[in-house]
Amino acid sequence: MEQKEAVELSETQEEGLCGTPGLEAGHAEVLNRMVNAQPIFRPDATSEELVAEFANGANRMPAFLSLYSRGEEALPAIRDGLGHANWQVRKWCALFIDNFADAETLHALVPLLRDPKAAVRTWAVHSLSCESCKDGPNPIDAIPLLLERIEMDESIKVRRQAVAMLAHHRSPDARVLPVFKQILAEEDDRKLKLHAEQGVKRYAELGLRG
Repeated sequence: MEQKEAVELSETQEEGLCGTPGLEAGHAEVLNRMVNAQPIFRPDATSEELVAEFANGANRMPAFLSLYSRGEEALPAIRDGLGHANWQVRKWCALFIDNFADAETLHALVPLLRDPKAAVRTWAVHSLSCESCKDGPNPIDAIPLLLERIEMDESIKVRRQAVAMLAHHRSPDARVLPVFKQILAEEDDRKLKLHAEQGVKRYAELGLRG
């Protein structure tokens, strides 16, 4: 079951689900329905205790939803969890930040872009750069960080996620378009090229052709 969960999360990341225009509202609605559909898991537990549950495969989603119901109140425990020895804890804390983050939390997330585990890096890429699920401007210039992942990361899933997020970034950036074109000219991976094509099309619609 744990293996199946990991596959489902990875596929969601690859498609850039939360970062795709028009889907962000549905994403929040689904999470809110899940929170309201069942009793809150361990309502008397501290946020730190719930973060620790991410190490337990059976309790990860219930713990996530319980923390989600607390919102920004849970962020100190989430920041601590980013440095946890268990990579599943780090991954689920990075996932949580997609929905709730302040400047301190986003800065704490940056080191996970180089985490030893690709699944952690993938969620760090997504949560650091996804603008659809968070309010206000991003205090971090995520563009060079994502470009580094595209160029250097050994995981195709991490690279796909970085390209997908840049393709749907709120503000077009002159640093990005040449990378899209390089991917289309040199890469063989179908999904990587699909995200790059989407990025080139969006930039062209905005009058930016390089």
